[in-house]
Amino acid sequence: MRRSLGVLLAVMLCLSVPYAGAVQARDAPTCASAELADVTGAMAVDGGSCLDVNLGVHAPGTVLSFDILVANDAVDLLLFDEAGKAPYDLGQSYRSVMTTPVSTEAMLGQQVFHWKVPASINAKAWSLVVDNLAHDGDQGEGDQGGARAQISLQVSVLQDGALTVVHDLYAATANSSTWLSGDGGLTLDAGTSVQLEAWGLDGSGDLAFLTDAQRTSWEGGAQHAPEAGTALLDVTSTSTLTWTVPSALDGVPMHLMLDAGDEVLGGAPPSDLRMTVRLTLDPPMTPVIEDGNNATTTLGEPLLLDASATPDRLNRLVDWLWDLDASVDADDDGDATNDGTWGEAKTVSATWSQPGTFTVTLHVRDVDGRTAMVQHDVTVSDVQAPTAVVSSLGDEQPVEDGYRLDPDAVLRLSCSASTDDHRVDLCAWSIDGTTAGQNTTVVASWAVSGEHTVRLTVTDPSGNSDVIERRVVVVDRTSPSFASTSVAALPSSMESGSSNVVRVIVDDPVDAPGALRVHWDLDPLIDSDGNGVKDDDPDLLGEEVQITFDSAGEQVVVITVFDPAGNSDRSVWTVDVTSAGPSPSSGMTAVAGIGLLVILVAAVVVLRLRRARPSGQSTVTAEPLSEEAQAEEAKAAEMAAIYGSAPSSMDAVQTPSPVAYASPRPTAPLDPMAQSLLGESAGASAANDSMAALEALVGDGMDDPVAVDGAFEPVPSTESAAAPSTAEKPSATTASVGGRLELPAGLADMLEEATDGSQ
Repeated sequence: MRRSLGVLLAVMLCLSVPYAGAVQARDAPTCASAELADVTGAMAVDGGSCLDVNLGVHAPGTVLSFDILVANDAVDLLLFDEAGKAPYDLGQSYRSVMTTPVSTEAMLGQQVFHWKVPASINAKAWSLVVDNLAHDGDQGEGDQGGARAQISLQVSVLQDGALTVVHDLYAATANSSTWLSGDGGLTLDAGTSVQLEAWGLDGSGDLAFLTDAQRTSWEGGAQHAPEAGTALLDVTSTSTLTWTVPSALDGVPMHLMLDAGDEVLGGAPPSDLRMTVRLTLDPPMTPVIEDGNNATTTLGEPLLLDASATPDRLNRLVDWLWDLDASVDADDDGDATNDGTWGEAKTVSATWSQPGTFTVTLHVRDVDGRTAMVQHDVTVSDVQAPTAVVSSLGDEQPVEDGYRLDPDAVLRLSCSASTDDHRVDLCAWSIDGTTAGQNTTVVASWAVSGEHTVRLTVTDPSGNSDVIERRVVVVDRTSPSFASTSVAALPSSMESGSSNVVRVIVDDPVDAPGALRVHWDLDPLIDSDGNGVKDDDPDLLGEEVQITFDSAGEQVVVITVFDPAGNSDRSVWTVDVTSAGPSPSSGMTAVAGIGLLVILVAAVVVLRLRRARPSGQSTVTAEPLSEEAQAEEAKAAEMAAIYGSAPSSMDAVQTPSPVAYASPRPTAPLDPMAQSLLGESAGASAANDSMAALEALVGDGMDDPVAVDGAFEPVPSTESAAAPSTAEKPSATTASVGGRLELPAGLADMLEEATDGSQ
């Protein structure tokens, strides 16, 4: 019964574990096959048998984590790829093609390690053979079979990040070392966090970081004294080191060494070793923005934002996102700092359309999907002045430098066409220097002609401004005119030399009468004012003028009226100028002058005769006159009878004392006309009275007159003396001095000579 129970237990045990078939021929072992999922628990491998566990197909660089427990009896754990396993299956030598250092011969106990699929062109199928037999190709090494072994196997794929730069199982013989970071080492940014993990599998060893100089010294045979925090010493099991690259080692190549000797001071003794090493780097994700312009720019001026200086010596940053204004959430996702698109651009050319301070946000993303951000403030200034533009909206007519406007028409100008690189903030108007408001438009009108200046000042919010001026000319296009009745009332004829007041009436629909100007051009054929127009000269000015024509004949006068704007009207006045006839008074004056001349001549003769007499004689007996003398006396008497004995002005002369004269010889009697002119008989009494009057005019003590060219200068009448002609002046004049008659100079000389002769 007990025997049957033992057999039953043995059968049940065989059914509870995978079956490892016995090798019928040692030269060609036949291994039982199993999938990895089937052996995650405990399994038994009998002595003299083997088990082929399929690990699956894995790409190069894949890291597999192994956790193996072998109990009861040692076994060989042999790792093969598909090609390397063939010699083992054929019973041939295989030790040179088994994968090291993963493959472990005569293993008993627990092993935990990580293994990285070696580099190859293609992914490969891998298998782990649990060998509990003496294989013909094992060259006598390793486990040679024996008792049943209990196996627990857990294999998983590890997902390393891109920043895990070292992760594998390494082996080293005693007193040797190997460089795990490659010949070039690792060039790291300051601040990079370095995490070093080690799992000792066999033996003990040291892990240390060396600079280029330290590596050179090491390879030259020198010992290495690692700085604190840069090495894991005497690693036999699990050990971890976290180290941050100092600024002194920024950009300095670093080399990770696995040493199995004793040349690292403070490290492990020499021994063969196998060790899993994982090195993970965590470089600083500290984006940096530079602009090269001190974080300032102007409106519309591109500013190059550059993040190339961001620490990334390991080239782990793969995506960049630029947000140029952290105050605006353009995509409405609740985050105003992430507007934009991820891309590979480390630089961006940024412009802004308004002044101010803008916060630029840069996001970066590394190969592991981690992100970081940095912000950079940029001051944008508006230094561009606006461009002032005036446009017309009213009755004005645009011209080259401004506008033309009719009186009382509406001027309406606008600044809406003005431009700025930001915006126009203010339009300020002034007209002729007076403020006219700060609106978009300005309105004005004028009733009279003239020129005005409209000034527009355009300002943007930053205080930049532009000024433009426009000339507005108010032009009166209506012409003045003459009242037809006033032109028709102008005289058609005038006497030459006479002064006449003439008048015209002018009017204008716009301008007041006082603003009109009237020119009288008396000689339309001569351009006396030199303005290029012959018949508009202002010889006389005004609506009413006093005009005199000096010569007879037909005269043409052009009358022109102007308004302040230069509009004009004209009228032609033709006048017939006649000669003026002699006046009666002028004829009588001439007769009186001749009579006076005759009397003076006679008086001079008589006085000379009187002065020739001896002194003391009161009377003179005249000698008989010759016939010739008698004829002269008769002629003198006749002239006196015609023109009178003296001019009317003589009545105002004081009557002199009578003087006795010798009776002249009888003369022929005067005719009645002469007697009437003289006022008394033509006898001796008349002559005596005439001489007495002359003597009274001359007065006592006067010089004897002298005849000039046989005639005396006539004494001017009172009227003539008061207003002498400016055209002809007499060669000598007479005047009344103290109630006495002042004789002409020639006559006075003649009298003086006579007086001198009597003495």
